[in-house]
Amino acid sequence: MDSFSKKIIAELEQMERAGRRLRNMSLARMMPYASGSWQPPVDIYEAEDELYLYVDLAGVDKDSMAVIADERQVQIRGVRHLPPQKSIACVHQLEIELGAFDRVINLPATVDVELVSSIYRDGILVVTLPKSRKTCNVEISIIQGE
Repeated sequence: MDSFSKKIIAELEQMERAGRRLRNMSLARMMPYASGSWQPPVDIYEAEDELYLYVDLAGVDKDSMAVIADERQVQIRGVRHLPPQKSIACVHQLEIELGAFDRVINLPATVDVELVSSIYRDGILVVTLPKSRKTCNVEISIIQGE
């Protein structure tokens, strides 16, 4: 790989790290919804025939989650609870979001909802969304005006 390509790749990686830091500081992530729910972070990747959503849901029971998709968006909701401790005398730091979560992700392409699948492993939910191959061209008749 030539030095120019290496420099471009290094700059893109640096931009990705900076983008993640900014996303984690965004008001939407820091301020809870009026309903009291929180939003898990989501990464979206696009391949030629599919979209992939990676959702950070560490500690969430799979049975508490729901994934609902239509052709242009995906909704992921559920609840995260921490295991109870016998005796807590003092809390020194709270960073883990708990309780109900709800996240709606607008998709960059139309997907075939009949073929959507998901897998949850090691705290990451991966939703695979095959792109729709349908074209929605409709012929519109033209009426003579008066």
